[in-house]
Amino acid sequence: MKKSTLAALGLSLSLLAGSAFAADTKKAAAPAPAPAAEKQQKLVRVSTLKNVESNREFQANVQVMQAMRQQAVELNAAHDKETNATKKKEFKAKLDEAMKNLNDNNQKMVKAYGFSLDRNYTMVIETAHVYMFVSDEEAAKIEKEQAAAAKK
Repeated sequence: MKKSTLAALGLSLSLLAGSAFAADTKKAAAPAPAPAAEKQQKLVRVSTLKNVESNREFQANVQVMQAMRQQAVELNAAHDKETNATKKKEFKAKLDEAMKNLNDNNQKMVKAYGFSLDRNYTMVIETAHVYMFVSDEEAAKIEKEQAAAAKK
């Protein structure tokens, strides 16, 4: 894969890792205004993670993708620095294999989540649950009140 493609992947993933998944419980910062020369863009929902387990799995998958991408970047750098033709060929073979795996996994992420390394994303937390520790008696009382409120 060309350096420019790896750089684009790096930029996309860096932006994703740096800000897209930071869930701020306080007031969200206002988005920066788009430069006049750029076309105005719109956010489109590509996936919904139904529960905590799905969110954890997604986050773990993104971390795996980041690690694979970083490995490809390092192999590419080692390939470019190497002067020995035999070792250069070995790095090239490893790089090709790493890029094949990265592209295969990227396609799996596209199918599963609508997520691709070549795009920027924002995660919006739409539902939050607040829990507290209570005794069994308190839990029974609260559940009874919640059931009565749900019937109304």
